[in-house]
Order: sequence, then C-alpha cells, then structure tokens
Amino acid sequence: MASRPLRVTGWIVSKVLHTVWVALMIATPLFGFWLASSLAAYDNASLWLALVVGLSLFPLVPVGWELVSMWRRARRGDVSKPILTRLDRLVLRTLIINGLFLGIMMWQAPQTAFRALAVRGDWILDGHDGPIASEARGLLLGFADRFSKRWHTDDTTYGTSDKPPPPPVADSTTPPVPGVVLPIQPKDPNGWPLAEEPDALVTAMPEAEQTSVEAVGRYFATNISDPRRLAKALHDYVVLRLQYDVPTADLKDAELARRPSQAAEDVFAARTGVCEGYARLYAALGKAAGLDVAFITGYIRDGARHPSEDATTDEQVKQALEGFLHAWNAVKIDGQWLLVDTTWDDPSATTNEYSTTYLFTPPRMFAYDHLPEEAAWQLVAKPMGTGEFARQPLLSPYVGRLGVVLQQPTRSQVTTTDGEVDVQLANPFHATLSLSVDPKATDQGSECTLTSGEALVATYRCRVQPGQHEIILFGATGAHATQLRSFGTILVNSR
Repeated sequence: MASRPLRVTGWIVSKVLHTVWVALMIATPLFGFWLASSLAAYDNASLWLALVVGLSLFPLVPVGWELVSMWRRARRGDVSKPILTRLDRLVLRTLIINGLFLGIMMWQAPQTAFRALAVRGDWILDGHDGPIASEARGLLLGFADRFSKRWHTDDTTYGTSDKPPPPPVADSTTPPVPGVVLPIQPKDPNGWPLAEEPDALVTAMPEAEQTSVEAVGRYFATNISDPRRLAKALHDYVVLRLQYDVPTADLKDAELARRPSQAAEDVFAARTGVCEGYARLYAALGKAAGLDVAFITGYIRDGARHPSEDATTDEQVKQALEGFLHAWNAVKIDGQWLLVDTTWDDPSATTNEYSTTYLFTPPRMFAYDHLPEEAAWQLVAKPMGTGEFARQPLLSPYVGRLGVVLQQPTRSQVTTTDGEVDVQLANPFHATLSLSVDPKATDQGSECTLTSGEALVATYRCRVQPGQHEIILFGATGAHATQLRSFGTILVNSR
C-alpha cells in the first residue's frame, strides 16, 4: 500500500527537478544576455553586438553543438541509445556555454560587470515612463542590486574602520527635493557649510609646538574649549601641514610593497601622505586633543579630481564611475557623529584651494560621493546600497554650498539618440553656473547652451556627437563670481 504514495512522490520530485533543470537552460542565457547588453549600454557599445552574444549563448552555440554531435554519431554509425535525452543534452550544453561566459566575465572584470548591471540594467526601458515602466525598472534594478558587490573588496591596504559603527539614526538634515525651489538657503544645524578660512590659531602656530602628534593635539586642546572649533582646527592643521603624495597614490597593486607607511606619526614627520595617512593623522590628533574620532574606510566616486592633468577623457570618465578605496573620519561632538574628509579639503589634493566642503558635511550630501564599507557610517536612518550609490547623479557636496538642485537628469549616466540632453538645475540663490562637454568633444561641435533661466530654474541643452561624453557642471557662489568649481558630471551615451 505504501509503494504507490512513494511512486507518486518520486514522480512529483522528478518532474520538479526536471522543470528546474529546463528553467536553468532558459534563465542562464537570459542572465548572460542581460549582462552583455547592460555592458554594451554602459560602455555605449553596439547593442547589436550584445544581441549576437545573447543569441550565441542560446540557441546558436548549444544547438549547433548538439547538431554537430548528432552528425558525428551518424557518421560513425553509432546507433546506441545516448545516456541523456536530447533535451537534457541541450540543457547541459547551454549551461556549459553560459557558465564559461559568465565565469570569464566575473573573473576578468567583476566590478565592471556588477556596476553595469546596477547602472544600466534597465536600459531596455530607456525613454519609457509611467507606472508600468517604473514598476519594471524597480524590479530590474532591485534584482541588479543583489549582484552589486562592493568595489575593490580584495584590497585590504587600509584595513577597516577602527570603531564599531553607530546605531542607525534619523537624518540630521533634509536634502533639497528635486522640483522644489526653496525661498531661503537652508542652514545645517552644525553650521555647514563653514567659512572657507583656516583657523587663525592654526596658521599662527609656532613651529616649536609641532614636535609630535601628541604635542599638537594638546596645544589645540589647551587653547580651544569649543569642541566644534577644536575639530575644525585639527582639520585645518592636517589640510595645511600635509602635501598629497601623488606618486604613492599612483602605485600599482604590484608596487604596494614600496608604499610608505601611512601611520599618523610617519605622515606627520614626512608631511606627506595619501588619504589613509590624512585620516589616521586626524584620528591621532583628535585622540591627543580629547576628541572621539573614528577612522572610516569605504569607496568614492571621483567626478572632478582626476589623477593627473594630462589624463585622457576616457581615463577621467572611467575614474568618475568606478569606486575607489578611500579613508576618512567621523568625529563625535555633543553626542553626534559628524563626517570629515581632510584629503578632499586639502588644496594639494583637489582644487589648489583650501576648502571646508567635507567638514561636518550633512550625511545625505556626503553620500553623493562617499560610501562607507559599514552602512551604519552613512549616519542616516535608511542607508543606500551600492547600486543606488552608482546610479545617483555624480555630484559633490559643493552643490549644497551653491544651493543648487540637479532636477534633471536623475541618473549618473544617460542615453540620447538625437544628440541632445537637457540638464535642469534649480538655482534659487543665484549661483553662477556653467556647463561644458569634455574637451575631446568640443572640437566636434559639442556644447551646452542656456535655453531657459526663468523661475529660478536654469535649463541647459547640451549637444553631443555620437560616442560617450562627459558633461561637467561648474558653479560658484554669487552672481558675479569668476572662479568656478566643478561640482558634478553626467555621462552621456550618444548613439
């Protein structure tokens, strides 16, 4: 009596397994095509090439392999019954072909592959809006985010954050909402943005007081009682004492053995370092001064600070979209963690101008270009994932100093088929703005022109030639400012 239920159960299990087996044959090449087409959209390559790759993954190569096998058996006169059915062989061949393709992609360029899915995994919906398209886009990108890996996860040069992350907290500030023009410039409760002027105690500090990290920390703690001013003074000291070590930053992975020590005492003595040294020195000075400072590691997107003045546009675009390992700090003042990046405020590392853009920066603005390894160090109630980080417009917090809101486009990379892209910027505080296309394209007739500046919203129309181009956003406070800083970039794929 028990044998019949067992046979029924066995039949059901075999059918389920067979269904899963066949589903793999369908799902695996679909994923392969999605990856290939997303890479093509990401790099502005031909989508026809992606289609050819997809058809090769299935059915062309697997079916062709099966047909060749059948022909060879017939030619040998082999009439024995194969162990596997024709469908099973086709599934197995499909899995082998697609496994090889996906394995090679994941081995050769895993970060690029995952980033392409996160940034352009919804390419098929370009030009489509509405509830159905939005729902489909959310599903595609949500699925892509599950595959997004943190960039350079095999690089442990900087170690990890030296303090446990804080518990989730409510956002300390509310970022400007796209489409909403504010009547007055919002003021962050921590005073950001601070005046771009170093503390007088730092610039006048006697050399005799700078004998060690501990001596410097004690000096500032003795002369400054306000913890916010103390934290700023230490920021200013690191920014003005150190010179960014470009040769060390440019070392390849195979050359890291020649990397100078980035310990606080060593960069203090050498007066030079890379981001790790800056962050470790700030943490050590904070400890000596009695402040609670955390050393944080994570990833950055760099849209305005290129590796060298003679870098090609292709290198600049690649750097703008890739995530690089970086180190910065958080300082605890009156029970609240505040974010600090001394490296990116250093004039020798960035714009040749002292800055406080990355001092006490509101968390949502700091997240424009910084993503900590430990999500809690985003210091917001709902941390973003790596996919969201890659997709958001590539801006720097300087956009907040300008009081400007990028309303359109809303993604870091856009595609145009008519060679035109509209960029819309809410500018309620009358910042001086300018947009330009990357230098390699300007000789080809590519340019950005202001088409509308009414109602405190500036709309620029950028015309680009076929290819991949970078639209660079510049701005400065005040309607009569002459020195403009880059505060973001938009990557345009023109087909």
